[in-house]
Amino acid sequence: MKKYFKNFLILFLVILPFKVLGNNISYYNQGLKFFNEKDYKEAKYYFEKDIVFNTKNEKSYLYLSKISAINKDSIQQKIYLDTILVLNPKNEEALYLKILLIIEEGDFKKAQESNLIFAKVCKELCSKKNDLSKMIIIDKR
Repeated sequence: MKKYFKNFLILFLVILPFKVLGNNISYYNQGLKFFNEKDYKEAKYYFEKDIVFNTKNEKSYLYLSKISAINKDSIQQKIYLDTILVLNPKNEEALYLKILLIIEEGDFKKAQESNLIFAKVCKELCSKKNDLSKMIIIDKR
């Protein structure tokens, strides 16, 4: 009887963590699938479920911010973008989206400061740097 219990315990301790890890990956993938199908309610559910298991998954937060933008919830979008930038201050896409949000709010001075940071860290989205500069209007009073 002890042998069966020992085997069960080993099996439980070895397989369960892989099962949970596998579910975590599938939550993100399910969210991505629904996002690509434009089913944002379901996508949000799976991305939120993913961050329960992996609180540092920048990608899930990024998609949640995009869903918030689609739903015109700028407050929630800002929260998600801020979370990403706490996790990774050099996340280009989050910086870019945050600057767009700041411009939309009309804080052009802050947008200009953020654009300088973006210019220093950009690697893949550098082509958008000039577009941002054109959108930023500096008040010279």
